[in-house]
Amino acid sequence: MFSSLKKRDPFLYVRLKLFGINIGALLTIWVILLSLVYSLMTNELYNVLDNQLQGAAARIIHAYIRNQAKPANGQNMTISGIGYSLWSLVNEGGAKTSFFIDGDPFVDVWHIYSLAVAHPNGYYVTVHDLGVPYRSFYALVHAQRGNYLIRVTTPTGPTDTTLGNLLWTLTEVGLAALALTIAVGMWLASRSLAPTIASWRRQQQFVADASHELRTPLAIIKTNLEVLLQHPDHTIESEIRYLGNAYEELVRTGSLIEDLLTLARADSHEPLIDKRSVNLTKLVVETVEAINPMALAQDKSVTALTPHFPCMTLGDMARLRQLLLVLIDNALRYSDAGASITVSLECDTLHSKIVVADTGFGIAPALLPKIFDRFVRGDANRQRNNQGSGLGLSIAKWIVDAHGGSIQVESALGKGTTVTITLNP
Repeated sequence: MFSSLKKRDPFLYVRLKLFGINIGALLTIWVILLSLVYSLMTNELYNVLDNQLQGAAARIIHAYIRNQAKPANGQNMTISGIGYSLWSLVNEGGAKTSFFIDGDPFVDVWHIYSLAVAHPNGYYVTVHDLGVPYRSFYALVHAQRGNYLIRVTTPTGPTDTTLGNLLWTLTEVGLAALALTIAVGMWLASRSLAPTIASWRRQQQFVADASHELRTPLAIIKTNLEVLLQHPDHTIESEIRYLGNAYEELVRTGSLIEDLLTLARADSHEPLIDKRSVNLTKLVVETVEAINPMALAQDKSVTALTPHFPCMTLGDMARLRQLLLVLIDNALRYSDAGASITVSLECDTLHSKIVVADTGFGIAPALLPKIFDRFVRGDANRQRNNQGSGLGLSIAKWIVDAHGGSIQVESALGKGTTVTITLNP
């Protein structure tokens, strides 16, 4: 099943791998963040608890020193839910002796004493009594009237309940984050591969179209040469028709290959534009004059309408000339005898505008959005000799884009086509 899916989608493995990487990275970030939140909250709550214990210890010792009184019958006292045990430490004959003062007498005094001595600022510990967790604070206090050892304790139940609620909330957030992570991971995997997939599919389509375009002229050349090979005794003059057919297809194939190389180099972002100062007025006039004999041979007219002053721009003269030739050649191909093509030029300090308008067949509305795609022709039903390679407008679009300009096409069937090019100076 996986192999069949892989055949239908060659990027399936890469997409799944990227999905796994994205999920792993995002989950790691979520786990770290949630763990950090829980850890910080735990530390903060226990810090509050420890401060309460330390404050209670200070109040208990201060109250005892001030009153010097012991509760009747040695009852275990609690202050705001805090239990305590207070002892007095004295030296008698070089030996330390402890005297119980108040609170809970059933404690391991010397164990608490050793912990308090080892931690001059006080010692905090969580203990369990009959399965109930308590937070305890031990401290050795040196006062003017003697030394005191105190232990204060409080149940951690409320704090643990708060942390439990926090943990449950973080778990719910974590599950929501997991669902979000999966969705984001799928989106990131698809988005990351989108340019690669689009490029690969364009390349596949380009190769398929190029192969199709090259197959026909090669077949024609092969067929005509096979006819010549069948009659080795014939003269060139007697077989000139077949030689002419092969030559025409060779010229067409050479032009197609040149266009393919141009687009391939453009796709590889190879610098193909050499920008210099260009006189567009002179360029338009010279290009129209050069193509006029071809237009007259087809009983068509090409007219240049330019201002009386030079329109200057920064660009590649050869590529801009190629752009004009592509547009005029298209207008000649897709028009009948008697058609007229007008090349107009306008310019100001902000931009230059070239308009190529013809009275040809026009372009179908459904085809208009695709005319800059490669190997798209205006009329697939026309004879092959009247069609180009289908790459002209793709090259024209690339030339305009490379010059930082814009190109727009307006057309109506039976009325003609107008191509407007805007170039920045």
